Amino acid sequence: MSTSRAGASVSRRTALAGLSASGVGIALGTRATAQDATPTGPNPSAGDRAHLDLAVHFPWDPALIAHHWCKPVAGGFFECLIYASDDPDAPLVAVEEVVDEATYLSFDPAEQQLWHSNVAEAAAGSDPNHPAPSLEEAAAKAAQAGGASYGKLILLGDPETLGVLPMGPPQVIFPHGTEPGTPTP
Repeated sequence: MSTSRAGASVSRRTALAGLSASGVGIALGTRATAQDATPTGPNPSAGDRAHLDLAVHFPWDPALIAHHWCKPVAGGFFECLIYASDDPDAPLVAVEEVVDEATYLSFDPAEQQLWHSNVAEAAAGSDPNHPAPSLEEAAAKAAQAGGASYGKLILLGDPETLGVLPMGPPQVIFPHGTEPGTPTP
């Protein structure tokens, strides 16, 4: 599994909030709508995806890098495909759906238990190129970027098969430091 390229990784909050200014037009934390996910090609895989290399996603090895490729989709949320590396032939190992706080709060309690706080994820050290902020600092940065967000991380198979053909059932996993019951501001 390769690690983050020097200078290429930034925190999810910083990268997705900054993408709006770069013209890609997705700013996590703002109210995305179906109109934000205007089709840019003949199929759902077309269109620009933001690239993020983040740590802490695999709780059995928090230093392992999750190679995200994210874009807004119809319905007002963001979808991240997570690959074993950034190589052109890298296998898909997980999918993460990301919603804003209002959407998360609309879920029933059982559904909320399947989602993790991206504020807690940032405080757990998801940006491998920068020291982890405190939970309060991460919350303040999220507020400046438009609000907190929540992710549902679905591993496509057993962790032992990560990077090869996934075997076993898919499972919802929680990035290190974001397990159910983790306090958030």
